[in-house]
Amino acid sequence: MFIHLDCNNFFVSCELVSRPELRGTPVVVANDNSNNGGIILALNQEAKAVGLKRGNPLFQVNKMIERHHVTVIDVHHHLYHEISHHIMEEVRQTEMVLDFVQYSVDEFFGMMPDDDPTRLSGYLQQLKDMILDKTGIPVSCGAGTSYTLAKTATWFAKHYPAYHGICIMPADKREQALAKVPIADVWGIGRRSIKKLIREGVQTALDYTCKPEAWVNRHFNIPGVRTWKELRGIPSITLASHERQKSIMYSRTFAHTTNSQTILTKELSNYAMAAARRLREQGSICGAVTVFLATNRHRSDLAQYNIDDTIKLTTATDDTRLIIEAVHLLLKRIYKPHFQYKQAGVILSQLQGNSSVQLDLFASYSTDESARQKRLMRAIDTINERFGRNQIHFAVQGVENDTQDEPAGFMRPHNIE
Repeated sequence: MFIHLDCNNFFVSCELVSRPELRGTPVVVANDNSNNGGIILALNQEAKAVGLKRGNPLFQVNKMIERHHVTVIDVHHHLYHEISHHIMEEVRQTEMVLDFVQYSVDEFFGMMPDDDPTRLSGYLQQLKDMILDKTGIPVSCGAGTSYTLAKTATWFAKHYPAYHGICIMPADKREQALAKVPIADVWGIGRRSIKKLIREGVQTALDYTCKPEAWVNRHFNIPGVRTWKELRGIPSITLASHERQKSIMYSRTFAHTTNSQTILTKELSNYAMAAARRLREQGSICGAVTVFLATNRHRSDLAQYNIDDTIKLTTATDDTRLIIEAVHLLLKRIYKPHFQYKQAGVILSQLQGNSSVQLDLFASYSTDESARQKRLMRAIDTINERFGRNQIHFAVQGVENDTQDEPAGFMRPHNIE
């Protein structure tokens, strides 16, 4: 059967690993904890119990936070990705799960060659216990005869305490289960589609499966049909994590604006390093690099300036050094010192597989030098993976704990389709 693992309150759970004294108290993770200027990105059950919700602006719920002594923690995306990677490695080492893949930072899919609910429940309990013991992260597990049904089973595991975090959905219980799942909670059904389905009288996942395939195809095309088949127990989805991203972007929204070119250079160099690492992880090279800068559009009292520029590389690459060089050149072209910048970012585009590279006929470097560059990048990635993020980095990135004059904020990766 297909299985799905979903980390519970992942951002908060990651923070509590190093701050266990906060367990049992309300805790939220926000994207900007300075001057109550951000929003809540994640929260634990205790924070939900006092009335807080994901997406709440901090300034709107500040009194509630103070009244209930809620701890607000700044987001640390690099930490969450490291723990997610740790979970991946621990599960793979057990050799219990086939085709185990990461779907998002806090979700994983795989397969187990067993459809007996009792045995399968025992295996999933072993996984849950192992992940909690090795990483400190609690997870919920679901299993079904398709990816969508496995994720739906996890929905039951999270919403019904009697399941104790594990739900198996055998084929003979499928319709009974789907009748209880609101159509809005079905994986693969978009917001626009939900409104349309409800107008058509589709309230539950079971209602959707009862529609004729031709009707689904007419209204929702191939993606809708795939979800329809998956809910009927027919595997039809290839996970997006198997596919290469078409573009990779790392950006940062600053807590405080800055007009320092030195700070922007350091930050953009860090984004370039992270984006290049992601590029190599998926076996790609990029043909173009974009840098963008933006002021705070909510500050009408400040001059506005939003700009981006792109360099098309002569030879597609995954070399961090070449990407950082392009980023620096772009920053020099678009930077203006009289503006206060609120956001900056790097985008790598025109991605292709790294198996075949079209070299520049007039390039000054040789194929031997190109091979040495690849070995260098591989060595840097291996050392950083073993000993921690940015243990080896470029001087222009600065020292990670050097926060002098740095506008606090966070770096985030984005997938661009």
